[in-house]
Amino acid sequence: MSIKSIFIALLWIAVFLTISYFIGQVTRENMGWYDTLAKSQLTPPRIVFPIVWTALYIMMAVAGSRFWAQRNDANGRRALILFSLYMIINWAWSFIFFDAHLVMTGFFWILLSDLVLGGLIVHLWNHRKRVELALLAPTFLWGVFAAYLNGYIVFAG
Repeated sequence: MSIKSIFIALLWIAVFLTISYFIGQVTRENMGWYDTLAKSQLTPPRIVFPIVWTALYIMMAVAGSRFWAQRNDANGRRALILFSLYMIINWAWSFIFFDAHLVMTGFFWILLSDLVLGGLIVHLWNHRKRVELALLAPTFLWGVFAAYLNGYIVFAG
């Protein structure tokens, strides 16, 4: 990696962690409401979420910086577009679920998020983008688990 690509990745990380911080504020302000919901026994303790999301946002930011570097290539541009769409959907979920308290909408929104990220992962697999795939696979797995947690609140709660 060049110094320039490292700098760009660090810039992406800083931006993603800043966005994550502000989204975390929305979540934190609504924890009283969230505590009243019937949740799955598999719901992790509160402290797990900021730790996991910080790690995931760092990995997503590095992947995003790599897509940005490949934006002039047709496959790279496609990956960047899918990634950008995923991030918009991902970031919006907290506002839908925690701020607006729309748990059913949040469930379908997170399913949409998983579908878009799954499409990006298939694209990366088909184009042998193994580093980017490895960076995003944990987010996909966490997203599927988050969909289960959200779905439990909707359907079993």
